[in-house]
Amino acid sequence: MDVNQDTGSFKERGGRHALMNLTDEEKKNGVYAASAGNHAQALAIHGKQLGIQVTVVMPRHAPLMKIPKCRELGANVIVQGKDISVARQIALQLAKE
Repeated sequence: MDVNQDTGSFKERGGRHALMNLTDEEKKNGVYAASAGNHAQALAIHGKQLGIQVTVVMPRHAPLMKIPKCRELGANVIVQGKDISVARQIALQLAKE
């Protein structure tokens, strides 16, 4: 049951699966994502477990409890963008740099 996941969300299954399927080069480079909450936490916790640096761009409207939790779980968190689509564009730009 997903409620028994560390974050209490089904997002963990997809996040871990995606991280485990990265190439060695991609793992070394880390991942960038945009999320307002559960996906960010899932990537943070599993990135930490797998030794993959995770950077999440969270929009300014992200729940205040999610931001410090993502940091606590090991993610580099950037709070920027008026909504998730802007946060996504920022994450894509960071990934290209």
